[in-house]
Amino acid sequence: MEHTQANDQVFTVRAFAGDLPVECFLSARGFLEDRSLVRPSFSEDHVHASFELLLCRKGSGYQFIEGVAHAYTDESVFLLAPFVTHAHIADPDSAEVRCSIRFILPDAAAFSGRSDPTLSGALERLRREQYAQFFASRQIIAIADLLSEAVCSAESSALLVLAGLLSALFSSVFAELGRLYGGTKESAAPMLRSESDSARRLIIDSFFGQSLDGSARIEDLCEQVHISPSSLNRVIRDLYGTSFKQKLIEARVAYIKYYLKYTDLPIRAVAEKTGFIEDNKLSLFFKQHAGLSPTQYRQHERVNPPEPVQS
Repeated sequence: MEHTQANDQVFTVRAFAGDLPVECFLSARGFLEDRSLVRPSFSEDHVHASFELLLCRKGSGYQFIEGVAHAYTDESVFLLAPFVTHAHIADPDSAEVRCSIRFILPDAAAFSGRSDPTLSGALERLRREQYAQFFASRQIIAIADLLSEAVCSAESSALLVLAGLLSALFSSVFAELGRLYGGTKESAAPMLRSESDSARRLIIDSFFGQSLDGSARIEDLCEQVHISPSSLNRVIRDLYGTSFKQKLIEARVAYIKYYLKYTDLPIRAVAEKTGFIEDNKLSLFFKQHAGLSPTQYRQHERVNPPEPVQS
């Protein structure tokens, strides 16, 4: 659904996930679609004292969390713990639809009796690990669409349903978080079944988001998702419209752009962080795939920066 109305209203709404109170902060601006983007949209490094729920309903790019890139595509969900530094950059020519909701939960001592043990453990693990990423269920997408309509509506009566919609949304999101972590043990890894299409997609996205130095092999990813290289190539082509090799290049370029755009690191330091032995090799690689030298790209972005968008 499209919302073209210029609406900057900010809302504070109390919702409930079961018996757990969730104090939500959201703005209409954070739910508007933008189909006019020519260059990638982005948000610079920032932190919140609250948790944040990010839902990318449409679009793709990289979410940077504490300086590490995590690929996202349609229907990706990020849950961020408080005081986590994050930013994002969208793929070129990608009209983004991102919903952002900041929220506050009771402290750990207040969990007792207000949520089930699985949820309490999952939320505590989220605090420790700083973020969680998964793909939105159909139910989450449907609720988010209704929420967008209510937030951006000019009808004041539509706002009456916000609390109910937010309660339904967080109940669904926390249920997915519990399934992702699969229990309360600190050492337990997320229980993802590679047979599941959504789980496989998450594993693949995470793999590319962490492939910083270009040394990753397709065999490494095959072992994680338990399919052959030929089958994996078909999956990657279906997901991204490109090859394994090209997707690795795109991920590496995204890292380089991030450091050039958001930091003052010298080119030599950027080269070290992105796996190049010499800065001239970084320059050759970047110019080949981005069309500009690192210095030209940095100067261009700082003279003519894209308009920031809310994350």
